[in-house]
Amino acid sequence: MTQPAVVGSVLGRFDGQSVEVGGLSYRVFEEEGGFWAEMPDPDLMMQATASDRPVDLSRIPRVRRPVVMTTGSHHYQTYWVPSQRVPGLLKTLPLVYLREDDRWIPRDEAFLRGPDDRQRLIIQWNHQCIRCHSTAGNPGLDEASGLLKTKVGELGISCEACHGPGGSHVAERQAWREEPAWNGPPGHDPVQPARLDHRRSSEVCGQCHGAYILRPDQALRFATNGPAYRPGDKLFQTRYEVKHPRVDPRPERVADFRRNPEFFREQWWDDGTILAGGREFNGLAASRCYTRGRLSCTTCHAMHGPEPDDQLKASGATSQSCTACHTESRFGERISEHTRHRPDSDGSNCLNCHMPHTTYALFKGIRSHQIESPASDRIARYGTPNACNLCHLDRTLAWTREHLFVWYGQKRHPLTADQERIAAGALWMLQGHAAQRVIAAWHTGWQPALRASGTNWMTPVQARLLADDYAPVRRVVAGPLAGRPEFDVTAYDFMAGADRLGAWAKDLEVRATLPDRPWDRLGEAVLVAPDRSWNRGDAEALLDRRDRRPVTVQE
Repeated sequence: MTQPAVVGSVLGRFDGQSVEVGGLSYRVFEEEGGFWAEMPDPDLMMQATASDRPVDLSRIPRVRRPVVMTTGSHHYQTYWVPSQRVPGLLKTLPLVYLREDDRWIPRDEAFLRGPDDRQRLIIQWNHQCIRCHSTAGNPGLDEASGLLKTKVGELGISCEACHGPGGSHVAERQAWREEPAWNGPPGHDPVQPARLDHRRSSEVCGQCHGAYILRPDQALRFATNGPAYRPGDKLFQTRYEVKHPRVDPRPERVADFRRNPEFFREQWWDDGTILAGGREFNGLAASRCYTRGRLSCTTCHAMHGPEPDDQLKASGATSQSCTACHTESRFGERISEHTRHRPDSDGSNCLNCHMPHTTYALFKGIRSHQIESPASDRIARYGTPNACNLCHLDRTLAWTREHLFVWYGQKRHPLTADQERIAAGALWMLQGHAAQRVIAAWHTGWQPALRASGTNWMTPVQARLLADDYAPVRRVVAGPLAGRPEFDVTAYDFMAGADRLGAWAKDLEVRATLPDRPWDRLGEAVLVAPDRSWNRGDAEALLDRRDRRPVTVQE
């Protein structure tokens, strides 16, 4: 997760190329066996962007800084350079190297960020990323001098992050080697999360995979001495647990929201389900399987053994994780009575209905860890994409509301005219805000959705997202389109200028709506008229009514 920037750990091409970030040039290169960046002075940049006064950033002097550390490796990698004014302080190089794309992009463009949120990504490692991207990270702030003596137990996430301090354990074992005849009980065994109760066990993961507020005294203690929490402790003795008021409506939770609504909007959907990746513990802790049952992170996930996908156990991505507790026959041999889908279908997979991919991070949809059932009131009031329509992209929200009424007795809540007549997939991609657009776009490449919804009716809708205002939306939608015969993904560049992006979007729309097109869906809902023409006018009207709220996802 975090490594020294040396050959073997650096993925980016430091080949002398320059990358433009906000009109400023950053050149990355190798020299004398090391990795370097020529850039505007990062210390002055941070001062300028933190200032309330307008500053001409182009006048900031350029400097050469060594790249000394990396963070990330699976999807993308970011890099850190040292401050020359504060010894020990590391600042981010405002670039991200995308591994799959083999290219650099501005760090701002790798995340869903509202237009006023750009400068927040000029960050310091010592006070922010160190908390979860290292083991026992201690900023080492000296209050008197303001200087830092930062240290970590280990860069990256290692044994002690989950098992607690191991020095005494190692010393004891070493002593045993000198006295092999002694067979007394061990005195310093590491914490074993799988042997803790489900709350303490999950809090070990939750120390990083959660959203919290550090009170001023806690924040100062962390800055000076590092984390107070140790695996096996009660996590919320060292930090304040945040809960969305839609989940926990007590007055203190409502007051938290009113004091800092942006904190919640960057991490939760409006209905109180988790939006931002990396907040899995908050979702789990809001689930009845956790609050009333004994579900923990280790029910589905394992940290050891062969290279697992997403650190899941063999049964972790299947209904077995659910039916181990939900043993009633209606969840097993009579599953169709509960799901109204064939037993072997995607619709009878517990996870698809109760853990849909409504969390966003890393250019993809991630399963929600807030285990809930589709609910008609949330569909109508809050706009969070629901499990039914993330498979049935070609169906309206009214269609889903009717099935929830007939099958499960849920109330028919009122919908807008567009929600009544336009397929949810088209509605989210054309009229929705950026979070709705990116989640819907990702699902246009999700195989269960393609099996349920068809494919080519989506193409002209997807085309509009090729010129979206948000770079992650453009990159996400290009993935599913790569398989469409009308689209040359090798020619498309999601980081191109607005004119080129608009031209690609227009060209694909024209190709995807030719008169002789064999549509796999017809009807007003999917914007295809009975005469097989595409309802461009309806699409334009939906775009005119787009929810243009600024969206920032604090992944």
